[in-house]
Amino acid sequence: MKKTLLTAAAVFLWCGSALAEPQTVTLPAADYQAIVNQLKALQSRVDALEHEKQSPSGKPATAALPDSKLKKDVDSIYDTLDQVQTKTLKDKINLGAELRTRVDNFHVKDHQYFSTNTPMAPGHQESNDNSWTNRFRLNMDAELLKNLKFTGRLTAYKDFSDSASPNPDVIGDSNSAHLPDGSNVKLDRAYIDWVPEGLSVPLAITFGRHPSSEGPPDEIKENRKRQSTYPSLLFDGEADGVVATLGLERYIGWKDSGLRFAWGKAYQDSDTVNAYLDSPGGLDDTNVFATFFETQLPGVNDSLLVLSALKAKDMAANFTDLFQNQNAKANLGDIDLYGLHLQAMKIMKSNFDAFLSLGLDRTHPNGQTIPTPMGNMGLLDNDGSSSHSGWAVYTGLAYTIPYVPFNKPKLGFEFNHGSEYWFSFTSGSTELYNKLAIRGDVYDLYYIQPFNEYLFARIGYTFAKYSHGLSGFQIGDPGDSSEELRNAYLLMDCRF
Repeated sequence: MKKTLLTAAAVFLWCGSALAEPQTVTLPAADYQAIVNQLKALQSRVDALEHEKQSPSGKPATAALPDSKLKKDVDSIYDTLDQVQTKTLKDKINLGAELRTRVDNFHVKDHQYFSTNTPMAPGHQESNDNSWTNRFRLNMDAELLKNLKFTGRLTAYKDFSDSASPNPDVIGDSNSAHLPDGSNVKLDRAYIDWVPEGLSVPLAITFGRHPSSEGPPDEIKENRKRQSTYPSLLFDGEADGVVATLGLERYIGWKDSGLRFAWGKAYQDSDTVNAYLDSPGGLDDTNVFATFFETQLPGVNDSLLVLSALKAKDMAANFTDLFQNQNAKANLGDIDLYGLHLQAMKIMKSNFDAFLSLGLDRTHPNGQTIPTPMGNMGLLDNDGSSSHSGWAVYTGLAYTIPYVPFNKPKLGFEFNHGSEYWFSFTSGSTELYNKLAIRGDVYDLYYIQPFNEYLFARIGYTFAKYSHGLSGFQIGDPGDSSEELRNAYLLMDCRF
């Protein structure tokens, strides 16, 4: 018993020492002293028991604690040490969770089926008035050093009863955690932020699976803090790559200003047999290069200005599974994207939040096309050589109702328009119909009701009027469309 107790004391002193290695925990002085005192008291009782055993008369020299009581006290010490070890883990990694349950009522008129050439009669209508989904997220972060931080998120997103999910081969890996796809857990984001020390210019390096989805202004409608680096009109999806950020505030005097240089791989046609090789006869990788300037608007608190320029090289189209045609894949050319995003919260100390996003795209086809049931298709054209430009605008306003008994609910309205040849990388949108990719007009009204700091509900209605087809796809001349979409929904969201 004495040996066991001394071992416990040694382990405790190692865990609580202020001079220990960086992996150990520093306890408050009062807690440390209390446990030391308890150990000393237990040690004196052990000494008394051993003295009793060694006494010639067999009588205790001092009042001894029963063995059962002594064991209970020693177990208490071990419980304390377990708590210290658990605290060490929690100090390294912070965990949080989200659960969202949502029901949608979709109604579509004159829907165009991209994967079939079967014509639909004018006025053809479809509906899904009972679309239920669950989305669970596990958020994590760890501050390893003052200049080194990890952030990650795992997501499981599924239809109720696990109904059939959209074909992932159309878009690749940029929305695997943003579309319902069974009960599997997907890697939504996992990245390291590293700020090298000793440099004359403030520099941050970010590598891994980026925070590139649900960017500004999504935080207004999602009722949360900013989630992504990039404005959602240009890029909303999961991305792997490297970003270098230069801090400019000390040089230009604008708060939170910085310049970002980003590289990512949007498509990689890897060999499924030899993982370290490219696929034989496969496509070239699609590489994305981007530059972003970001700052708070001078004189406007809690505001944001982002200027964006992006180039996607060797845009890949791989529709072999969708069209059941092994030749339906090719690199079609390059795309340029430019954006301007303005956003302000609590404008002039009011309860209004507002934003405006503008986007412009330009295609550079290389002459390649792929065969489809609708004919050959190139990069936003049907001949593989016609270059086109498109544009989009996205704006909205939200008002926080200052009624405390209702926990200050929020009423919001958003509008976006995309032109005939508008295209951007938004396949990871939180809306299943990817509203920011729509070539046409979208009207979106919503109401947010908070119940407490963890739980809120959102009810909304969206109407989309398509003026051109193939929204969200990078292939084919869009052509005209008379499609309409109406969606009413209700969601419950809990974050803790």
